[in-house]
Amino acid sequence: MTTHAESWQDEQRAQRYARQTKIGSRIIYAPFARRIVQSLTALKEGATIVDLGTGPGLLAIELHKLWPQAKFIGVDPSSEMLRIARENADEAGMPDFEARLGAAEETSLPSDSADLVVSQYSFHEWEDPQKGLGEVFRILKPGGHLVLNDYNRAWLSPWKRKLLSLIHHLEMFGFTFDQVADLLRAAGFDAIEGQSKGLQWFVRATKP
Repeated sequence: MTTHAESWQDEQRAQRYARQTKIGSRIIYAPFARRIVQSLTALKEGATIVDLGTGPGLLAIELHKLWPQAKFIGVDPSSEMLRIARENADEAGMPDFEARLGAAEETSLPSDSADLVVSQYSFHEWEDPQKGLGEVFRILKPGGHLVLNDYNRAWLSPWKRKLLSLIHHLEMFGFTFDQVADLLRAAGFDAIEGQSKGLQWFVRATKP
């Protein structure tokens, strides 16, 4: 069985996805980046931000526009995606972008090293979400934050499920907001806030 990580190793698929998302970056990633900034107090100079499931690196690029003083680490299990992310970061003028091969469950980053971890539309692809959140908890500094955004399972009414199953796989609708909040509590996070609205949920949590 092909895993999510293995499926993104396909060069043509990765490049096609990167082109499509780059075209829609202002619609997809820029609003989430603004929401992250609005939901947090200003980061200190040189803060480290980890983008889990960075893909082509577009969320990190949008955050760099708002927090140019931060250092960014994009973690992804696909070496092809990381190659594209490096190219995009160079084009965007991000000298402090580090592309690192890894998964949410095993980032290889030092403990207590990140000020902020972000992830958009990748949570449903984590092989083990509970283990992944435990890994995020480990790499965050005390007082550090995690911000997640993904597709909302609660939005899928029976008729929507039936309709969408004809044209798309439904794996992306993996979790409800309440399910994610429970996983975060089990991992040790507190100050869990966010909302479930329509197609997506948004959650922010803090490492005590």
